[in-house]
Amino acid sequence: MSDIQYGRDDVDYQTWYSDWMKSLAKRKTRRQLETMLHGKSKEAEKSANSHLRAIERSTSMSGNSMSRAHARNVTAAAGDAAIAIRGALEIYDLFPEHTKETESDE
Repeated sequence: MSDIQYGRDDVDYQTWYSDWMKSLAKRKTRRQLETMLHGKSKEAEKSANSHLRAIERSTSMSGNSMSRAHARNVTAAAGDAAIAIRGALEIYDLFPEHTKETESDE
């Protein structure tokens, strides 16, 4: 099977996906990834709401800055994790030969 996708020869498994995405696809089952994605999506939503509340509580540029920064960082981390998990799920769809479930079947 060719690793070429999307009709472009510069987009393939090796170059298109981050090491994090590849690692997740190799170490986790599809079901585990779906569960993780649900959790990270909820975490991102909760921390984004917390960030917005911290901004609303601010009366100046420096007010609640630590609270805002923490909430922003948690939101960014959860969002980054969700992107990596979605990429790993895409690997399951497009390149199943590079996944945990395929390797355990061999």
